[in-house]
Amino acid sequence: MLTTYDYRMFREYYPAAIHYPSDYPCWKKKEKDKGNIEIEIDLELDENQDTGLFKFIKELIFKNEEEFKNTKETLIIKAVQEPGQKETKITISFGDNEINDEYKRDELLNRLRNSKSILFHNSTENYPFFFFRSNRDSLISYLGNENRNELAKKKEALESAVKKSLKRHQHEFGNLLGRLTDKYDVSLGISSLDLERENVEISLKEKGVEVSLEDWGSGTKNRTLILLNLLNAKRIQETSTVNDRLTPVLIIEEPESFLHPSAQAEFGRIIQDIAIEFKIQIIVATHSQFLLSHKTPSANILLERHFSSKNRGSQIVSTKGDKWFEPFALSLGINGTNFTPFKSTIFSGSSDIILVEGETDKEYFTLLMDEKHGRNKLNFEGEIFAYGGAGNIKNNILLRFIKERFKRFVVTIDLDKFSEVKETFGTLGLKENIGYLVIGKNETGKKCIEGLLPVTILSKVYSENVELVQKSMENSNEGKKAKNILKLKYLESFKAEANNDPTNFSEFYKISKILNKIFKN
Repeated sequence: MLTTYDYRMFREYYPAAIHYPSDYPCWKKKEKDKGNIEIEIDLELDENQDTGLFKFIKELIFKNEEEFKNTKETLIIKAVQEPGQKETKITISFGDNEINDEYKRDELLNRLRNSKSILFHNSTENYPFFFFRSNRDSLISYLGNENRNELAKKKEALESAVKKSLKRHQHEFGNLLGRLTDKYDVSLGISSLDLERENVEISLKEKGVEVSLEDWGSGTKNRTLILLNLLNAKRIQETSTVNDRLTPVLIIEEPESFLHPSAQAEFGRIIQDIAIEFKIQIIVATHSQFLLSHKTPSANILLERHFSSKNRGSQIVSTKGDKWFEPFALSLGINGTNFTPFKSTIFSGSSDIILVEGETDKEYFTLLMDEKHGRNKLNFEGEIFAYGGAGNIKNNILLRFIKERFKRFVVTIDLDKFSEVKETFGTLGLKENIGYLVIGKNETGKKCIEGLLPVTILSKVYSENVELVQKSMENSNEGKKAKNILKLKYLESFKAEANNDPTNFSEFYKISKILNKIFKN
């Protein structure tokens, strides 16, 4: 991999080429290992969203000689450098058609280089690449009073026109910024107009106080500038000039910079939601587990760096199939198998979650969401997830990650298992009836969710399944199976009786009351 400095120097003399000595993987230094360096870029072009480039290729490169039936085609650019060769071989194809003419290939590459196909934001620099500062009004000191007055009038009229133009974007940008938890009013303006170089100044208003973006914290500033880059990408995508219409790829370096983990999690959801909504490809380089894709596991590419002399350099670690958890495990520094029971929560589209101990617990909570309960109904639109036993939530690192992954989080635990997770809950700062709920009654045999059932139902199931009840008390695999079967029988009996008499839910209504307060919008 070339350094930034080497790359600039190299491209100055050898544009669009590969420098074999520098670019060949450093862990394959032996001559016998040396093979070709191959770089391939695949760009999916849409006839409607990338009209300018699509039309350029179709009408000017192929001159309509080839028939393109699809509205979407893949542009494939491949560069190959062979050992000992000075020239880099570049092949370009569009759909099933290869561009063989060298002049046409160069024209297409020049078109791509000069387009705004790539937008880049480096969070560590905390200033977007297309923004710059300049000395304002430096020319004024060289003008006489008469010229100053004349220029001032023209400048005032021009500033008014610029502000009017910016106002059109202000509402849209405000909507984007409003996706953040800490909502702000946004204004776009200019302090003074430099016809050659002028930056846009962003101000955020909170509680009636308007403050320049420069005076806000680094986290707020960084998020705002990233959203502005997204807005700029959308503007390019929707330009009225057909020849310039192109959907840029936005590359963001470490968007988690200066953000608290919970803010990282929310911002990660926002970036992914906007990318889908705007239909814009966003590539994020991150060290944060919260900025990994929580929608598509295959979108997470894990690079592992090796420093040993025999195996030095960066390599891609497979995240396919059962290895989906590798990026999360590496970032958190825990055993990846711990993630397996929680896959659906990690890739959930919900922002609220209730963790319950088992599948039967989930059934009881789902029953509470029926409209027939009226004011006692559980008002919840998020995900109810069965974590499969107290053992799966003892890991405080994993539980913290899940907690901060969601906007609002509650975990329930049966009273007979509370002692096993009490320390973990304390480490995470969870408070009873806010971050966690203890389920069951402090009576023998009732320290679980079944303890909330009416005595009539408990007695009926017990009398009909005496042997099963006795078996469930054994500390063995057979005992666990019997216990699970018994849980299902309690649930089935409760469903049958509850339809006839809603008062059977009286103990459950206490839970829905607490949860409704927690998840109140």
